Amino acid sequence: MSRLATLWVWLVFGFMYLPIAMILLFSLNASDVMAFPLRGFTTEWYGAILSDGRLGGGFLTTLSVAFPVAILVTVFGAIAALVLTLYPMRGRGLFVAILLMPFLVPRLILAVSQLILFKEVGIDRSLWTVIAGQSIIILPFSTLIIASVLIRIDRQLIDAAADLGASGWSSFRRVVLPLMSNGLLASWVIAFVLSSSEYVMTAFLSGREQPLSVLVASDFRFNLSPSLNALAVLIVLGNIALVVLAESIRRRSGRND
Repeated sequence: MSRLATLWVWLVFGFMYLPIAMILLFSLNASDVMAFPLRGFTTEWYGAILSDGRLGGGFLTTLSVAFPVAILVTVFGAIAALVLTLYPMRGRGLFVAILLMPFLVPRLILAVSQLILFKEVGIDRSLWTVIAGQSIIILPFSTLIIASVLIRIDRQLIDAAADLGASGWSSFRRVVLPLMSNGLLASWVIAFVLSSSEYVMTAFLSGREQPLSVLVASDFRFNLSPSLNALAVLIVLGNIALVVLAESIRRRSGRND
């Protein structure tokens, strides 16, 4: 049974990571045709991507969206998580249902409804509408991540701080906030990655300034170039570097504590 389980795990890993390995392989192929046999080794596709001003502008646009989205959903996700775990409120069940609604509604329907709403209130499509739309669909992820950290906090620590004369704000700042810092960091990283890769909501709500996900999807429809493989590899490496950086910060803060 253990061998069968091990085989199943490796099959799942292969299903997940083999496509990425194929993209890496073809990004180094000298031929502009993505097919076997390979024609040789080259890095010219990476040079083509790095010198492409249009994709570079799309990358900067993606960052200008992902950073505020990650900050917004982390802040509001932290507030929602505190309400759900440490500071209960009336109507918490209804609050949870509303919060998790983006999980249940198809992304396409959310995007269309957002577009109709902005049009009816006279708001033109821009990066601000993209930020608003993405924040709505990413907020549940952020809330659940932070809540998973808060739910493990011993309530007696907060009660002990109150017994020692600490105010509600003081006990939050000195007890709760340090204990939830890892959740805040994880929420920010996940929100940043989800925002940078979001396509459906971005395609409907973006105006003239289009993030990288929209540009890449358009190129894949009309021009399947090996340079896009190189771009995909760079994005994966960037996300891995971001996760490694966040983990190193978490471990360093843990040692300091």
